[in-house]
This record gives sequence, C-alpha cells and structure tokens, in this order.
Amino acid sequence: MKKYQSSLLFATICVLFLFSCTKDKALVTRTTYLENAGVYKSVTKEEYLKASILERRFIDQIDGAVNALDILKKNNPQQDYVAIITIDKDPNNKLHNSILIGIAENKNDDMKTDADADPAPDGKCHVCGLISAYSCISEVEKYMDAKNQDSISATITRSADNCVDIKYH
Repeated sequence: MKKYQSSLLFATICVLFLFSCTKDKALVTRTTYLENAGVYKSVTKEEYLKASILERRFIDQIDGAVNALDILKKNNPQQDYVAIITIDKDPNNKLHNSILIGIAENKNDDMKTDADADPAPDGKCHVCGLISAYSCISEVEKYMDAKNQDSISATITRSADNCVDIKYH
C-alpha cells in the first residue's frame, strides 16, 4: 500500500510539473515579431523597403533615438533630452555610426555670449508625419552626395508639439 501511495504521489507531481512548465510564460520562447503601437516609426514599411542602405541605417538610428528619448522623458518628465546621431557611408566605421543621448543644455539667455552661439545647421526638418520623415531622410543623403561628405551628424529632439526636430551638420 505504501509503495502504491508513493508511486501515485510521484506520478501526480510529475504531471503537475509538466503542466506548470507549459503554462509558465518565462519558459515559453516566441519568435514572432509583435508591433508595439507605442513605438515611434519615422517611415512606413513601404518607404523603408524602397530606401537605400544608407537611408535605412539613418531611419533605424532616428527611430532608435526618438524611442530612447520618449522612454527617458517618461521616466523623468521635467528633464529635456537630446540625441546626436552620426552616420557614415561606411557601415564598418564604428565611431561614425552611433547614437549619443544626453541631457539637453539649458543655456541662460542673460549670460549668452558669441562663443555660446550654436552653429547654424546645414539643414533641418520638423517631422510630424511619416511622409515628411522620409523626404527629410532622403534630403540628408542628397546633401551628403552634393557636398561629397562621407559622414554627417544630426541632432534629434522632441518638440513641444510632440513632433521630431532633425538638424544635420
């Protein structure tokens, strides 16, 4: 009788263990891509597919920078943040294919001198929709080609109207 009870207990524990493992979300691996509606995307899927390789990398960096800025702003709404993107035509140039994110400087207007003046950007875009984002990104590549530049940097910020400002140098 004792052997029967031990076997029954062991079988019950094994069955419970197997069912608990299949229900545990931590043990289940999913390989599907779920789109998050809260994630910023600067272009449509069709625009991304027709973009050049350089434009795709720039799109990826802009999307990553804006999403990082949004998360930081959620965690600390009183603080303003800025992202600086550098992109090079050579994808292996690690120092020129990066995103830097930091706290935006609040300059005191009373103490501003000529040395503190920000250099004028070579171009800028105020992106509020998908179509304007793609046209801005393609303008950056055209600018690089026209000026025969291999790399460019861009400052990415969120504006008060929840749009994205891109200033490239």
